[in-house]
Amino acid sequence: MRGHLFLLIGPSGSGKTTLIQEVRKVRPAVRFIPTTTTRKPRPGEEHGREYFFATDDEFDALIARGDLLEWQWVHSNRYGTSRHRFEEAIEGGVLGITSIDVLGGVTVKSAFPDDSTSIFVRPSSPEELRRRLIARGDTPGEDLERRMERVEMEFAQQGRCDAVVTNDDGHLAVALEQLLEIMAPYLHDLG
Repeated sequence: MRGHLFLLIGPSGSGKTTLIQEVRKVRPAVRFIPTTTTRKPRPGEEHGREYFFATDDEFDALIARGDLLEWQWVHSNRYGTSRHRFEEAIEGGVLGITSIDVLGGVTVKSAFPDDSTSIFVRPSSPEELRRRLIARGDTPGEDLERRMERVEMEFAQQGRCDAVVTNDDGHLAVALEQLLEIMAPYLHDLG
């Protein structure tokens, strides 16, 4: 059996990570595939668990070797997708899930059109997203404004995705149900 990748795409603060954690609670056989970033780890994050953290020089070397399927500048840091990790998951029959930047997700979907499903995760409105980013507390004022400027472009890309899940506060169970329904045709093979 070939594997399949579920690409959760959307703005920072839309709840992609939370949805991935919830999927893995009810379907632990779905493997999280971290991407690589030059961002510094947040408290509690571990290399290889949430992300593969790389220095700028290490990231440059990944690009030079052609190890990254795609990479993007997002909020002053670089994020990239390992070609090898995704190919290995697909060839190994793994059902994988990852959180990916909007533009990177479009690139990955183009590279694996039959082996991936792109799912745009969004809050009900940009105002709700702003509230979440403020509540999260890891986004200083200037960074918040830079992120909000990018939101319009990100929301405009949702039509390029295979599906859209609205993740509103207080309705995580509904968003999870929508996501699992999208994943269902592939989950039956997991038993």
